[in-house]
This record gives sequence, structure tokens and C-alpha cells, in this order.
Amino acid sequence: MTTMAEIEQKTQGYAAARIELQEAVSALHEDLDKVKARYMGMIRKQVETVREHEAELTALIEKAPDLFQKPKSRSFAGIKVGFAKQPGRLLCPDDEPLVAAIRRLFPGKFSTLVKVKETPIKTALSNLTAADLKRLGVSVVDATDVAIVKPQDSDVDKLVTALLEGGGDE
Repeated sequence: MTTMAEIEQKTQGYAAARIELQEAVSALHEDLDKVKARYMGMIRKQVETVREHEAELTALIEKAPDLFQKPKSRSFAGIKVGFAKQPGRLLCPDDEPLVAAIRRLFPGKFSTLVKVKETPIKTALSNLTAADLKRLGVSVVDATDVAIVKPQDSDVDKLVTALLEGGGDE
């Protein structure tokens, strides 16, 4: 039979392992910050150089649209240059007058042009009493006790959690 002393002892081991993990993550971030600091000046300078070249190239292309009639674009040194048709975007009036106009002008296409959806708000439903939920036919499922192991430390936990869940491959 498991005792509270055994659980406390295992918890202390778990906490110690987490501290070691947090220290390793902190060391990693310190090293990454040093590497970033070493290269960021050079990278910023290169970004500015690339922007200048792009602006000059764009200005040249805009001055010579006749060179890009057919084909509208070409590739040089792995860079595509020229003109491309933009898809455009719809600029619609407010929803209410637009829906009213669709209903009036295209009644046969209304259901394909307008989304009509009524859905219950689950967060609001969760505030109802159990009796009211039952009257609505709503069941509460998976409301059981589960074993937890949840650190109550610092902001480093967020990073550790992200790393443990696979989100740390930046």
C-alpha cells in the first residue's frame, strides 16, 4: 500500500529533476542570447542591404512595364521579377444592409451567400444549475477526479512545459 511519505519522497525527486531541467533551459537561453547578440548587428545590416536592393529593383521594374508584357514575370539568379495579378479583396458594406440586399435581390441564392448559424454558448451554459442543464438535455461528462502533478513555480515552467510538449524546437 502506498503511503503519503512515499508520495512526498517521489514528489521531492520530481521537484529536484525539474530544477535541474530549469537550470539547463536557463543556460541554453543565456547561450542563445549571447549568440544572437553576436550576430544581430550583422543580420540587421544585411536586412537593410537586402531592402535597399529590393527597393531599387522594384523601382526599375515599375519603370519598365513594357518589358514584362509576355511573359509577365521572369526569373534571374533564382529571383522571380516582373508583375503578378493580385487576387483583390472584397470591400463590403456593413453586414445588415448587405444581408438585406442579398435577401431582396438573390432570394434563391440566399443560403449559399449568407451563413446563418445558431449555436449554444457553452461557457454560458456552464453557469446554469445542474437541474436547468438536465431540463435542456445537457449532460456534464468527464467531471471526475484525476491524479495531478502540477508544479507551482515560476515563469520558467511555461518554457519547460512548452519544451516537454514538443514546442521547444525554435
